[in-house]
Amino acid sequence: MDRAQVLRLEEAGLNAWPALRVALVDGWVVRFADGFTKRANSANPIYGAEGDLPARIDRVEALYRAAGQRSIFRLSPLAPPGLEPLLEGRSYRRIDETVVETADLAAMPGERDPGFRPLPGAAEWVEPASILQQEPAATRPILRAMLERMVPRPCFGLLLRDGVPVACGLAVAEGDLVGLFEIAVDPARRRAGLGLAITRSLLAWGQAQGAARAYLQVVAGNAAARTLYAGLGFRESHRYWYRVADAPPA
Repeated sequence: MDRAQVLRLEEAGLNAWPALRVALVDGWVVRFADGFTKRANSANPIYGAEGDLPARIDRVEALYRAAGQRSIFRLSPLAPPGLEPLLEGRSYRRIDETVVETADLAAMPGERDPGFRPLPGAAEWVEPASILQQEPAATRPILRAMLERMVPRPCFGLLLRDGVPVACGLAVAEGDLVGLFEIAVDPARRRAGLGLAITRSLLAWGQAQGAARAYLQVVAGNAAARTLYAGLGFRESHRYWYRVADAPPA
């Protein structure tokens, strides 16, 4: 494992999916977004020495308790090796193993679909994207607030067929990297090449921003998506997963 590469990808991923509030606990990045998505509502131990891990866990739990949220830890290869056994001992469940994959953009043709439309901002993108992702309408204000806080340059993409949105995705350019997020296809139109079309279009946008490498995060068990990305040249960099408390700590 190239630790420097993992750190770069982890930082880029956090920047591309901003939380509404952030606190630091001895180098751990503790994020809050009113409970919307685990990525934006988890403690990320990517910095800091191992130190007094039980005390640090206590401090994270206190922050989430004050926010009325359950405690979630997002664990990558950067986490202190003694942390996971401690969380397991506190009955934190391990869930949602996710693969971070990267690809060399120089080896990819830039292919932007004629139906690809980059929207001006999050305000225009959130509603059609949420419909395609089958997210409840109640989450849209939180998602919009999160995305409007993003510092790197985003592309809020839609794929249209006959003027109708059929796929969506978010690309985020930061230095020589472009990250892909929130790719979704209309469930009624799957197996028609739309996932590949929106992905290629977002990658072409990233190439136009000067990115040399692409990265994405995909649930380990999503075989269809991983096959699609493998066909584009994506290969595994590392994995992360969550340790989740069943309720806010007492």
